[in-house]
Amino acid sequence: KKIPLEQSIRDWQYVDRLAGIYGEAGAVINREPFGPLSGTLVPPFISHSVAIIEGLLALEQGVKSLTLGYGQAGNLIQDLAALISLRELADEYFKTCGYDDYELSTVFHQWMGGFPEDESKAFAVISWGSMAAALGKATKVIVKTPHEAMGIPTKEANLQGLKNTRQIISMLADQYLPGSAELKQEVEIIKRETKCIMNKVFELGAGNLADGAVRAFAAGVIDVPFAPSAYNPGRMFPIRDNNGAVRLLEKGGVPLEKDILDFHRSKIEERAAFEKRKPCFQMVVDDIYAISKGKLVGRPR
Repeated sequence: KKIPLEQSIRDWQYVDRLAGIYGEAGAVINREPFGPLSGTLVPPFISHSVAIIEGLLALEQGVKSLTLGYGQAGNLIQDLAALISLRELADEYFKTCGYDDYELSTVFHQWMGGFPEDESKAFAVISWGSMAAALGKATKVIVKTPHEAMGIPTKEANLQGLKNTRQIISMLADQYLPGSAELKQEVEIIKRETKCIMNKVFELGAGNLADGAVRAFAAGVIDVPFAPSAYNPGRMFPIRDNNGAVRLLEKGGVPLEKDILDFHRSKIEERAAFEKRKPCFQMVVDDIYAISKGKLVGRPR
């Protein structure tokens, strides 16, 4: 957590260039940045921005095969919209920056936060993630186990998680979720939010994406919730809306447009009215623990 971002980027540029050299020799290596980041209520546009930046930095070094990731947030519509928008945004930015010789795939990480201790309830969380991955047409799924709440899982628990996920994916292989106005709206919101971030990163970089990324974190343009890095601003706080989608309680330095921020506020106010309490940090805390307690939204007792 104390490693400067400049050093981290430089080290990964070395790895990416090495992968590029192998690719030039005919041995294509797939690069998969870690998509979920802190894994705790990360808004899709934040993880998308980081994924696209890492993808572009890899392409600069000659990488030809990329897998960009997304960590399950919990609201099905938002998770599907995130997978759709991640693929479309990545292709858009890669092509705009002059890259067309690459393979792009996606990986969906099942819920990275707290799990219920009860195995039956844990399997429900795993199944929910499996369904989102299947309906979102993710290329790959990172599978959890029923022992997540208890420490390092056994090999038997890993197998149980895999079997559970395989069953759900197989059952949904020939199904799809019909498009809806709500899904379309969420896709467009995530795209606009991500573009707000990326536009500022390019501006700060003045032609150098790596510099832009470092300056974006320093300015709070990119802010990963609850990240342990000393170089993460930590001024932006996420919260669930009344349907469980992740919104912004405090925007920090994130440069979203006014109408988008108004949308976030209106969604949070809906929840506040439903729960008969003002929007507050206690809601954030409640949301962090909610799934481990059998809920998606952290409701007051």
